[in-house]
Amino acid sequence: MSDPVPQELPDASDSAAALADRPLAFYNALLTEHFVLESARGITVSESSSRASLYLMTLSSGLVAFGFLASTPYAGLFLAVVIPVIVILGLFTYERLIQTSLEDVAALASIQRIRRYYGGLLPGAGAYFPIPPGAAPNELLEIGQRGYRRGVFFTISTAIAIVNSIVAGVGVALLVYWLGRELALAVPLGLLAAVILVLVHGAYQEVRYFRQRRLLVQSGSATAVTGTTD
Repeated sequence: MSDPVPQELPDASDSAAALADRPLAFYNALLTEHFVLESARGITVSESSSRASLYLMTLSSGLVAFGFLASTPYAGLFLAVVIPVIVILGLFTYERLIQTSLEDVAALASIQRIRRYYGGLLPGAGAYFPIPPGAAPNELLEIGQRGYRRGVFFTISTAIAIVNSIVAGVGVALLVYWLGRELALAVPLGLLAAVILVLVHGAYQEVRYFRQRRLLVQSGSATAVTGTTD
């Protein structure tokens, strides 16, 4: 009895054409992609929480340290060093939080596209895979949110931006006071600087989300995030 002739294996680049059941292989690939996207969303949430916690812990540690030094001659020097460090850390944290938020939105758009495929497998299957009809950028399920722009400003990145803008405003107020010893001028300028920074952060975030939404619309992945933008 002769040995069986080993079957020649296809090349990896041509292996898809050799699959016996390509629709089933595609469905399995969709399931894998769905799992990968869900994992990616979990990673973005975890990283966002870690980075926000790092910033807030640095800020709170600086405040505690200042409390011990407030009655000493070194208090002013300490603030001159720690406030710029905290503000710079806040800027880096804010930028990365926006990036992770955009990654989450992009992953969710891909997940919704896969869920629409699931909903078309059988007549009536769409009822088991509902997709929010509004313009919220990060809704997996319907929660009644309608405004795309309003939802953007209730994020971790916005919270960090506001806190960091206040810290920067305090730094501006202290700098003006040290230069002129005029409290009546230092406080309004500090408040003005904080408000301007909040508005700049908000405008920057709005631009980034608008670009992301435009990319999703162009790629056909934004059924869940199109609609009204008020």
